Amino acid sequence: SSVCSTILGTIGAIGIFYSGRKTKEFMNGLNQIPVMNAEIVTAIALTILFVAVGVKFNFVTLLIGHMVLTIPFVVLSVLPKLNQLDPNIYEAALDLGATPKKALWSVIIPEIMPGVFSGFLLCITLSLDDYIITAFTRDNSFSTLSTYIYGVTAKRGSLPASLRALTT
Repeated sequence: SSVCSTILGTIGAIGIFYSGRKTKEFMNGLNQIPVMNAEIVTAIALTILFVAVGVKFNFVTLLIGHMVLTIPFVVLSVLPKLNQLDPNIYEAALDLGATPKKALWSVIIPEIMPGVFSGFLLCITLSLDDYIITAFTRDNSFSTLSTYIYGVTAKRGSLPASLRALTT
């Protein structure tokens, strides 16, 4: 989910950055909803959506749930790097004969890589930590780290010493 969220969040941040003022404001506001919303509300909304559409809970629903949670954090990590970007560098690449695609990969992506990498690390952290969305969007055929730790804790009443270091 972290890789998918990083790719989609980076594309989204670039799209938001190069949008018009009204579109940019709307998309920034839309991006803030999963960040400000309580996780339980997002989990219940996703569950209702999946049930209404008739999707069986599986790995894909879990992946979608984690991506809904983490994409906004990637966007929030990449947008400041785009704001720091000198627009003349991209235009210079185009003036020197680069195609827009080549200029994107040669100029913009290397400049925003610190924001992309920090967004990726946030995604990993949030996905490993997230129990609520995982519990609502997966079936019982597999377990994630958070659901495994919850299950062990629920059975024993406390966290075993072998898992304490992992959860730290």
